Amino acid sequence: MHQTSPPTRRDRKKQQTRQAIGEAAMRLFLDRGFDAVTIADVAREADVAVQTVFNHFPTKEDLFFQERDAYVSLPSTAVRTRRHETESVAQALAHGYLRLLADYHVAGLLGHGVEYQRTLDASPALRGRELELRQEREHLLAAALAEEPPPLGEGLRPNLMAAFASAVDRVLDTEIRRRLLAGEPAEQVQAAVEPMVTELFSVAEAACRNTS
Repeated sequence: MHQTSPPTRRDRKKQQTRQAIGEAAMRLFLDRGFDAVTIADVAREADVAVQTVFNHFPTKEDLFFQERDAYVSLPSTAVRTRRHETESVAQALAHGYLRLLADYHVAGLLGHGVEYQRTLDASPALRGRELELRQEREHLLAAALAEEPPPLGEGLRPNLMAAFASAVDRVLDTEIRRRLLAGEPAEQVQAAVEPMVTELFSVAEAACRNTS
């Protein structure tokens, strides 16, 4: 069995630098707004060279969407790695969404969701990049679903189910933002949304399977 080598001191240093840059950028973005912050501002805040910022984050938008790779690949990975005998597509997607929500909460990001969304909404560049990421996510999920047995994996159903899943994501994200804006604590929001996640993905899968 192949074993992954433990991270070296150099690897740990690179990760620490990346994290410091990411945290510095997010502080500035939430305080000043995305469009008002430059890469040079981020470099000064993180006490690194401008080129070091670019080494870790090729674009300014990448500094805002720091976990883009995990976000984009999560639904398709959840479907491909699920336990086929005991876990439906809907359950895999729900578990994936809830894992991401829990990760945000543990990292303290859920509590900053309101400021994060306001910053995103105020920037046309960020809104455009968010749409691109959602589309990329949907395409990857459709490709994973096309590998499923009938009926879900045949005809237009993979694309339809991926579109349904994207719609569920947006509905849930909007509900989370609404609750946070209303002043609900992050823990309460997370608990309230959990049953909705399972129900909505199940409804989406049932509708897709029943489509002729």
